[in-house]
Amino acid sequence: MRGYADNPQGGQQMDMHLPVTLEGQPIAYLPHQDEEAAEAARGIGGSLTMSRALAESAHGLTLNEARVMMLAMRCVDPRLSPYKYARNGYVHVRVTAAEFAQLANLKIGDDGYTPRAAYEGLKAACEKLYERTASWTEGKRHVKLRWVWKAAYHEGEAWAEVAFSPDMTKHLFMLGEKFVRYRLELARGLRSVYSTNLLRLLMTRKDTGFKTILLEDFRATMEVPESYRYADIKRYAIVPAVKELNEKSDLAITWSETKRGRAVHSLQFRFTMNNQQAIESAELFDDTTSATAERGDA
Repeated sequence: MRGYADNPQGGQQMDMHLPVTLEGQPIAYLPHQDEEAAEAARGIGGSLTMSRALAESAHGLTLNEARVMMLAMRCVDPRLSPYKYARNGYVHVRVTAAEFAQLANLKIGDDGYTPRAAYEGLKAACEKLYERTASWTEGKRHVKLRWVWKAAYHEGEAWAEVAFSPDMTKHLFMLGEKFVRYRLELARGLRSVYSTNLLRLLMTRKDTGFKTILLEDFRATMEVPESYRYADIKRYAIVPAVKELNEKSDLAITWSETKRGRAVHSLQFRFTMNNQQAIESAELFDDTTSATAERGDA
């Protein structure tokens, strides 16, 4: 259930003016086609790629917003110029409620209908995306980047248009060597933003399976409340996230802490991936993955 849009690599197109059924119900609510159901059974295709700086940043997103942005990043081919996807320099992509349901692992009923929670989640995520920023520190410079300049949910059509902000595109395209890439399937069904944040953090060291990080840097990337003591971080951000990733993401993670005196100074994470995931770490791009994006008016 990939996003449908004008695809510079020859993908499928979707009619932007969806018809209505004889019963007056929007076609977006009709049961999935057989090939879509088969694709859902196989898992989520595609990967997302971003700069290392963005991967290690505080994303400032809720769980549903993070899902939308992961799906949006999955739509673009980072080998290409952003101008391949946009007019006026803005990159537009399309995220559907069916994709959202798949990433959230929302169960499709026996009648084949996309769960209503997927429509509501996608719509709610779009409402405040324009206000969200990613932030990180480069030396003495504190960087804040707006994620999008436009996020519009199309009521009754079950899809959202997401347009990346111009400053964000350089962290998604033509990345050279400093990039992080992982399969979207790893994030399927995660129920905590701490889990999605930890997954992204671990993928910055996918090649070694070992990530060490200062506690203060971990606090920033995981976006735990400033009021949290280490005991709270461990209880609410580390232990549940490791448990969920071990159960759902086909990762085997262990972790430990290093102290200076009585205080925890840094954290160490060790993880392994199954063979299929490990194979992809040797390749920057999988040519079998089709990017989908929309060339459209702002």
